[in-house]
Amino acid sequence: MEAELEAWLAQRARALGLDAENVEQADALLLRAYCREVLGELAARGRLAGRQEIGCYAALGRTQN
Repeated sequence: MEAELEAWLAQRARALGLDAENVEQADALLLRAYCREVLGELAARGRLAGRQEIGCYAALGRTQN
């Protein structure tokens, strides 16, 4: 399941045009959107405080969005 989360994180970053080399120049709204998605998914998995709604990759048995 961790490999699925890593793949999802990378896919979302690519979709927003983010990478480790451009983060300093990235638009603040894009960074906020990415952080919101990441934090929401971690909360759904019970790793952080927040709503524990099952997200795309937090649901057992799901392999695709």
